Amino acid sequence: MNFPPDNQQSFFFYNGKILPLNKFSVALTEGENIIYEVIRVKNSTPIFLNDHLNRFMYSAQMMGYNINLDEITLGIRELLKANPVDQRNFRLMYYSNENGATLLIYFIPSRYPTADEISTGVRLETLNAERHNPTVKFENKAIRAIANEILETHRCYEVLLVDHDGFITEGSRSNVFFIKDNELITAPNSKVLGGITRQKVIEICNTLQININFRSLGANEIKQTTGCFITGTSPSVLPVKQIDNHIYHEIPDLVRDISAHYETLVEQCIINWRTENEDSSNSK
Repeated sequence: MNFPPDNQQSFFFYNGKILPLNKFSVALTEGENIIYEVIRVKNSTPIFLNDHLNRFMYSAQMMGYNINLDEITLGIRELLKANPVDQRNFRLMYYSNENGATLLIYFIPSRYPTADEISTGVRLETLNAERHNPTVKFENKAIRAIANEILETHRCYEVLLVDHDGFITEGSRSNVFFIKDNELITAPNSKVLGGITRQKVIEICNTLQININFRSLGANEIKQTTGCFITGTSPSVLPVKQIDNHIYHEIPDLVRDISAHYETLVEQCIINWRTENEDSSNSK
């Protein structure tokens, strides 16, 4: 499955070089055992970059890849310097084969929730599928293809994966939290790809003393929940208004509070990035 670049941008990074986008070939995105990160940029700041790079390093170690985080960080800085953006996602990917290693960083078409989706919530559907190695972020082309077909034909925002035992683990490209009996429920870390936004939400809940029950919710329990939200690079903290035939008639205040605290972390990240870059420039 190909992941084309955002043609509105001008440059990309490939194996140590900043290149004009007209040099980009979709063939560069094709390979086996690809590890990747999708990182959101806001005000030319890569949001939670260190968290993403730590996860990228973990994925590389699990796949037996030898990567250089300093090279990657420099590549990201140089790309954002050559191609500043207000808000966009970029894809960081790496794979190795008989032809050598490929390190690629490029902007991708990005969609963020609309004001209406943030206000009223989004609709989800369930899909009987599971990742066989959920803690490593590598391409699962089969699940992605099926999920994309459902998203397109059913006009829903996301699909939730249901494992062979009937438990909801995560979204096809997000994590999910449910509200039941005045506590949050989310799958244990061993069952999901530990999303960066998810981890930030967990930290927020610890600060606010919100109880989290780390267990997989049964698909048959959805009707017993009183609220739900998904987390991810593009959706951030996004309320859910419907899952299959179950409708949530209001967005709980708890979801709004968590979302507001998350956006505060994003703004602080932008301030820190600017300060680091100013200090770096002044030291030269």
